[in-house]
Parts: sequence; C-alpha cells; structure tokens
Amino acid sequence: MHSILVVDSVIVYEFPLNEHVRTLLKLERLFQQTLQLMKQDTPLAHHTALTTLFCLMEINARNEVKTDLQMDLSRLRQRLNSNREAQQPLPDTQDGIIQQIDHILVALQALPARIDQVLREREWLAAIKQRANIPGGINEFDVPYYHYWQHLPATQRRADLVSWLAPTLPVYHALDLVLRHLRENAQPVALLAQQGLYQQSLNGRHGHLLRIGLGRGEAVVPETSANRHAIHIRFLSFASPTPTCCADNIEFQLCFCSP
Repeated sequence: MHSILVVDSVIVYEFPLNEHVRTLLKLERLFQQTLQLMKQDTPLAHHTALTTLFCLMEINARNEVKTDLQMDLSRLRQRLNSNREAQQPLPDTQDGIIQQIDHILVALQALPARIDQVLREREWLAAIKQRANIPGGINEFDVPYYHYWQHLPATQRRADLVSWLAPTLPVYHALDLVLRHLRENAQPVALLAQQGLYQQSLNGRHGHLLRIGLGRGEAVVPETSANRHAIHIRFLSFASPTPTCCADNIEFQLCFCSP
C-alpha cells in the first residue's frame, strides 16, 4: 500500500515497513477525509464523513492501536529526555513536544473502553453502519431516522459529527505527532533507478517508513516491496492501460525513515 502526498513539484509516495505504521497511515487518511468533509455543508458530504467515521471507529476499536501509540510516544519522550540528561539543551520546539506528549498520553489513558460507544447509544447509527456495506443499503425507507437527520440544518449535523468524532481525537493527535516525527527524522537522498529498477540492501538497518519522491512530470509510479534485508522498487509506466516496467532511467528521492 502506498500513501500519496503532493509536496510542491514532487509527489511523495509513502510505503510502510511494518503493520503498525500501515495502520497509522490508514487512520491518518481516514481522519483527514472526515475532518475535511465535516467542513462542508451538503448532506452528501456529511453522509460520507459519517461512513468514514465508522471506518475510524472500527480500526480504533482494536486495543493494540492505543497501546502501540502509547509506546511510541513514551519512547519519543524518553529520547528527548535523554538529550536533556546529557546536558544537551533542548530547543523550545522539542521542549514543547515533551509537554504535548504528556497531554496526549493523559488523553489516551482516559479513552473509553469502547470507542464506538456512540453506536450503542443511538440504534439508528448502528443500523447505518450495518447497512453501509450493502450496495444501495442506506435508504429513507430502511432508516427514516437517518433521512430526518440529513434534513437538519448543516450546523446541527456538523455539531453531531464533531461530538461523535471527539472520542477518537486523542488517537489522531497521537498518530499525527508520531508520523510527523518519523517523517522529519530523515533527509531525502537523490537516487537513480537504472531502467526503472532500484534495489538497496538494508545491512541491518530497521526502518518504519519509506518516502519516494517523484517529479510531477514523471509519468511513472513506484511499486515497492521490502523485507528485513532489502528494498526493491520497480517504476511502472502510467502511459499505458496495462502497467509495465519503465525501461528508462528514473531520477527519484528516497527517505528511509526510522525513529
């Protein structure tokens, strides 16, 4: 799975190197979609925000998400404190990060046991979630309560969405900090893929995330695979209906992100 970010004239493709980061990237995308859709006013945008929120709740219901994020934040806090104990003055930004970590850890600890409690409190929401995976399954004759909700003023629908999203926000704040630190902890290296192929031995290095940068003018996409020994990247031509390996040399940037 590649996550795609567009930065100025470069398109950045992100590839997780472990299951934990894969889950965080999925959650990040879902949170971003939900928050963006909530800003709009149409019933269709709020419907999509709600169905995306259901996906968030389902992933967040796994206990390991919260536990792994707490471990990530604790390790980051420990590294920053180690710098302080080594009498290396921390920049104000890093001192602020420690305070932010403390606030987020408290919020994560206070999360309810069931993050989808709102579905248990409102049966019609649970019915919407159940029917969301059925093609054409959400209709006014199946769930009239939902039809009524969609005709409420946009401000009221948005207020409801905000309240339903609120229990998951500590997770968003945690993963945002973890991923931001991971991304900023590596510098891009300019590389060349000979005839569209690139391979790099890891030599014992352990990474969490790959970031592959390509110029917007390059009509190719990276197909990435990795194991504990090596990274393999194959650039596929986007010009033909059937993806084929590009025969040209491709210039790209690579970030090997580790905590």
